[in-house]
Amino acid sequence: MLIYVVFVIYVICLVLLETSNNPWDFELLDTGNGYRLEQWGDILLARPDPQIIWKKGTPKLWEKISAKFIAGKGEERGRWEIKGKIPDPWIVNFDGIHPVKSAGGGTAPQSFNGVKFLLKLSPFKHTGLFAEQAAQWEWMLNRLEMLDTRLKMGAKNPMQKANNLSPRILNLFAYTGGATMVLAKAGCQVTHVDASKPAITWANENHKLNNLPADSVRWMLDDAVKFVKRELKRGAKYDGIIMDPPAFGHSPTGKTWKFNDDLPGLLADCVQLLSDDAKFLIINGYATNSSAVAINNLLEDAMRSTPGKIEFGELCLKQKSGRMISTGIFSRWSSLST
Repeated sequence: MLIYVVFVIYVICLVLLETSNNPWDFELLDTGNGYRLEQWGDILLARPDPQIIWKKGTPKLWEKISAKFIAGKGEERGRWEIKGKIPDPWIVNFDGIHPVKSAGGGTAPQSFNGVKFLLKLSPFKHTGLFAEQAAQWEWMLNRLEMLDTRLKMGAKNPMQKANNLSPRILNLFAYTGGATMVLAKAGCQVTHVDASKPAITWANENHKLNNLPADSVRWMLDDAVKFVKRELKRGAKYDGIIMDPPAFGHSPTGKTWKFNDDLPGLLADCVQLLSDDAKFLIINGYATNSSAVAINNLLEDAMRSTPGKIEFGELCLKQKSGRMISTGIFSRWSSLST
């Protein structure tokens, strides 16, 4: 008699409009006429966003802006129109609040030890931080089991943990280190990879600002694809992987990156870097002609033999009135044990 054994891999898929509801030093005050009105600490900025085709909700709020970015036309570069005093740089704080399991089986809100970021007015309308990523930071922290007991202890640095036991995280296309700082502050050992020397320099400034241990971050000025392939040869493993690939870019050696052409191969390699106790893998996308559905299909195929939950959707900011605006797309996997 033949006995057939069927192994079922559980992959649960959810679509989301993801946003952070926790108060911190950022707020989207209003949107309209092609612009966002954002408050970063004490600084009010008006920054262009072509998807905002509706009128301003509260015009009076726009009268006190500190600076407005004027988009360039043709070959002309954009520029900041300064309307008030702006420190260079200035500091904002992120203090997330996370539901932590209680002894009775329920959850209770707990504060996360704050992270500081240096902001600057860059020539490309950016400040050095993408506020919508706060939702991803909170999601990642809640996937790390080490949070529960360390937060309950109430230590000055409740996430502190011996290096050999700390979750190892790989942050690809890591920019100025928003996720790197949050995870390092939580006691993780983060490998920070970016092809831009100015971005890594800025991330180092954030690292020093937060008084983090020198060995909490491994800095790699490198091409993400080549670095991951070398890590595979070395037998490296990570408990979480984040990637924020651009639509188009260049490595330090001039190699071209194209989102739709190069992401599938990079993702396949990254899946092989996940440890047996891995908690998450995140793909974020900005200014790409791909869609959340497309990268979700790619992630589903890549994780087909790995049990877990896959979510996908749009990264959003919620303005003061409650209106949501989309800023990017994402797909992410988490283990069933989280």
